[in-house]
Amino acid sequence: MTAGDLGRIDAERDGPPLRWRVPEGQRFIFADFDDGIVMFDTRVGSTHLLNPTSAETLAILQEAPALATPALYRTLLERMQLDENALPFAAVIELLWHLEDLGLICAERQ
Repeated sequence: MTAGDLGRIDAERDGPPLRWRVPEGQRFIFADFDDGIVMFDTRVGSTHLLNPTSAETLAILQEAPALATPALYRTLLERMQLDENALPFAAVIELLWHLEDLGLICAERQ
């Protein structure tokens, strides 16, 4: 984890929670293969190989936009049938910022 990542985790703690969404006009198409999940981004025409956590996060945000980080985290744990020890909150925050860096999702304060 870099200093920038730690700053982003701190940003999540300050003020109202961030809400995450898929940008307007962006839609994902998923295909599950034995060695990974492939996601096609229809807005820009790019393809990504994802791990299950990333794919599920994107699927959740595509279905339920503007989820606050804690609600997204709870939904992700429930869908993946994991507990907090298997997938720490900080790891999900790091994942969200990585997906945001790729232009797949965006964060807003409301």
